[in-house]
Amino acid sequence: MLRLAIRFLSGSYHATPWGRHVNEGDIEWPPSPWRLCRAFLATGFARLGWTTVPPEAQTLIERLAASPPVYHLPPASTGHTRHYMPLYKNVTAKVLDAFAFVGRGEEAVLGITWDVEPTAAERALFEALADRLSYLGRAESWVAAEVTEALPEHLSPCRASECAPGPGYERIALLAPLSVAEYAAFRRERVRGGGGAEEEPARRGARAPKKSAASKEAARLEALYPADLLAALLKASGDLQRDGWSQPPGSRWLSYWREGDALAKVSTRPTRAARRRFQRQDTALLALSSDTARRDVLPHPADALLCMELLHAALVRKSDRGDGFGPSPCLTGKDAHEARLKGHRHTWLLPASLDSEGQIDHVLVHAAMELDERAREALSCVRKIYRKDVCTLVTLVEIGLREDFEQAVPYVRTAKVWQSVLPFVPPRHLKRQGANSLEGQVQAELASRGLPPAERIEVELDGGDYRAASDFWDVWQRRHPGEIRLAGPEEGAPLPEERLATRWRHFRNARVLKPEQRPPAATSLGLRLTFAEPVRGPIALGYASHFGLGAMTPSP
Repeated sequence: MLRLAIRFLSGSYHATPWGRHVNEGDIEWPPSPWRLCRAFLATGFARLGWTTVPPEAQTLIERLAASPPVYHLPPASTGHTRHYMPLYKNVTAKVLDAFAFVGRGEEAVLGITWDVEPTAAERALFEALADRLSYLGRAESWVAAEVTEALPEHLSPCRASECAPGPGYERIALLAPLSVAEYAAFRRERVRGGGGAEEEPARRGARAPKKSAASKEAARLEALYPADLLAALLKASGDLQRDGWSQPPGSRWLSYWREGDALAKVSTRPTRAARRRFQRQDTALLALSSDTARRDVLPHPADALLCMELLHAALVRKSDRGDGFGPSPCLTGKDAHEARLKGHRHTWLLPASLDSEGQIDHVLVHAAMELDERAREALSCVRKIYRKDVCTLVTLVEIGLREDFEQAVPYVRTAKVWQSVLPFVPPRHLKRQGANSLEGQVQAELASRGLPPAERIEVELDGGDYRAASDFWDVWQRRHPGEIRLAGPEEGAPLPEERLATRWRHFRNARVLKPEQRPPAATSLGLRLTFAEPVRGPIALGYASHFGLGAMTPSP
């Protein structure tokens, strides 16, 4: 038996049933078996690096197709947004985006069970696919899926059946794949029914007759119907529409029965964030994408500082309404009298790679002082930033409390051990001992942010190893052997074998828009901090930390 638990990170599920227009406002709830099988295949190609479907994946999909799943539905309700989509030039079209709202609490889990017995290889592949499944339905339906043995008891069952399991249920039609044998029989009947093969020539060497209309029709049907069930599942929706299919080949409609109020419920236990949402909003998540002309170009982490500077400048401009009150203090870090705010309570812009490997595709915006109305307005208004000739599109994904983003963004999680994802640049000149030593500066940075002191501070070395910050000065000598006295027992003692991590040397470590605010020492370090008790993020330390430098995530 395979059992899947799916949580919707944005709290909503967006999907339109096959054959329905998006403006009809219909919602495919729960996700159809056909959609699930195609999602697993797409995840394999996109996240596991498939070039062809491996044998264990083919047999796994065939097992899932032959066994209609049982759904376990959480309380949900419907909602929709209305907006205008550009078509061409100045022409727009009004679009209705309907969705099922399930929330983000502990109980907001969609369960799916397949009554199959997979092999060990198939189960391992299923777990890998579930772990890498990032969205289901339309792209805004972010999900986190995991294979589980048990589901919450409050979920209501939704099964495939010819008749209702009892009073109070409503019938819904879900698209599901045929079994392998059923599709083979379906294809054989359709292809052979379209025309038979011509008789062979009467004798060897006789000229073959010209192809008749019947043989051409048979060849057309052979090409029209996918060779097997897997090929049918892999066929793109655009190709199906181009070929005139009103229903995908290899699919069938199954009657499922769900409770009549399955989409008219509200969660009986709203999350703490939902109860407080109207009072406070301190965190937002922005998505970055490329324009159509340069769609494969996203900022590299080495350019994170410049990218965050440009984004910050755009936000500050948008937050200034021109009414004499100036831009938002939580974005500038200054009050109405241009005095700096204390305690690092203004906005951090932390770049993240959530969907793409090695490129910045999201930005977490967090302000301990909470986001005021001007800042929230700016976050929803900024659409583009430009780096030289490259345009990066900016979209507001969600705004709320930092706890709302814990599953999706590592920056706001809780952990005892944290390590650098962007280099730490010391805010003052480094000294061997005292308050300006590496250890002293890191502890001072933690204290200024209201964080507890670190029990252990380590510096990253080449090869991924770490060494205690108290020994940093010895390793530092390998970089500046002529400027600093040796730490060995004698003058001229051999230099240490270790060397500081060199992977940070290509990262920008000085501000570009304000070059006068350069760091005292152009030093980029990777750190690992260990605390006595778990600490909640975000944690960003050192020079330009509000622009992403010194950002840290929980150590794996």
